[in-house]
Amino acid sequence: MKECPLSASPSVQVNNDPETSMVFDNQYYRNLLTNKGLFQSDSALLRDNRTRKFVEDLANDQEFFFESWGQSFLKLTSIGVKTGDEGEIRRSCASTNA
Repeated sequence: MKECPLSASPSVQVNNDPETSMVFDNQYYRNLLTNKGLFQSDSALLRDNRTRKFVEDLANDQEFFFESWGQSFLKLTSIGVKTGDEGEIRRSCASTNA
């Protein structure tokens, strides 16, 4: 919250994982377990018994993290890309392009 106050400029950049920011690993989930997550929505996963075990498994088993990431990436690629006037890449996530 100190890094991204409400008044912060949209150009402010913060590492999702300052400990291993240049490595693809499960450190983000280990950070969540120590209450050092970047997003409140991710931290909320620990307060719900339906999702806490999954976060713990991702944090404690890097191979499980890689397998889960691979499966989710495959699902994401099957969604399809919007073309033409079906959608837009927003300049700012908070509002549609003018």
